[in-house]
Parts: sequence; structure tokens; C-alpha cells
Amino acid sequence: MFARVAKLHSHSLLACLALAWFPAVASTATNAESIVSGDFELVDHSGRTVTQKTYAGKYRLVFFGFTECPDVCPTTLLQVARALNELDDRANEIQTLFISVDPKNDSSQRLRAYVHAFHESIIGLTGSDEQIANAASSFNVTYGIKTADESVSGRQEVYHSAYLFLMDRDGKFLDIFGFGAQATQIASELQKYLK
Repeated sequence: MFARVAKLHSHSLLACLALAWFPAVASTATNAESIVSGDFELVDHSGRTVTQKTYAGKYRLVFFGFTECPDVCPTTLLQVARALNELDDRANEIQTLFISVDPKNDSSQRLRAYVHAFHESIIGLTGSDEQIANAASSFNVTYGIKTADESVSGRQEVYHSAYLFLMDRDGKFLDIFGFGAQATQIASELQKYLK
């Protein structure tokens, strides 16, 4: 399993870690579910406690990040928003969830403003450090925070895996998009399942 990085030595490491190793998922559903269970209990940007079951009946796009992310998060969310717009009325069958890995800085209100800047249907999720760690573990996501005191740059540095997970209507793993997936690719894959 990919080892968690204890210390970051430069901000440029973010790009490397964003494309970090993700174990190859075999074609069997059982194997995929053992790697990505998708379980979580978090708080949505309205202050409501939610779990994966809250979104039962909808396909889910799940992404981990933080609101001050300079490039990976806004790029991914922009492509997701464009993909949802391409789906028109079918977009209401998809629930996009943005899970913050920086709960100390990403309040519910801040998350709401951030995700709605991309698309009104995206929901921001946060929680305690333990809840975030449990959610990340269930998606096999790696992340970490280096405080300003620990950082060479003198600023807080956050790293995280940059995968966009597609879960089925029951919350089971279907597919994964790597960083840089374009809206047309995401929409095309979603349309296969929406037929």
C-alpha cells in the first residue's frame, strides 16, 4: 500500500502526490469493493450529518480536496461542472461530493460557497479529523497537511490524491478518473450508466 508521506519538502511535491499511485483495480466487483468501499459519515455544507446511504438512488462523483487548492481541485471541479451541464436533465441523477481534507479551514459555509461557484448541485462535505481520515481510507485516498511552522515556504501545505471516483446508485465503486480527465470524457462515461 502507498505509504503516507510524513513531510513535504516543497510545494511542487503536490503535483507528484496528486498523481500518486492507486492500486490497479481488477475487473471483479468484489476486488474493487475491497479497495474502495466508499463508506463515510460526514457533515454536508448545510450542517446535516450524511452517509453514503444519504445519496442512495443517485450515481456519485466523489473527489477529495480543499478550498484553497491552487490547481488540482478547481480544475477537476470545473470539468465535473461542464460534464454535468453536458448531461442536461440527466445531471439530476448524479450527486457530486467534494470532501475536504482540510476541515480546520474548510467550514460548512466556506465549502458551500466554494462548490457552488462551480455548480449548484455539488455538495461539500467536512467533518472531524477522524471522520475525514475514515472517509479517505474507505476510498484509498492519501492526504496530509504540513503546518506553516513545518513548511519551508512558511505557509500551510496540503497534499491529496487527485482521483475522481464514480460510485453506483448503491454507493459501490464503478470507475475512477485520473487528474486531467476532461468534461467530455466524464460525461461520456456517465451516459453509459444512465442509459
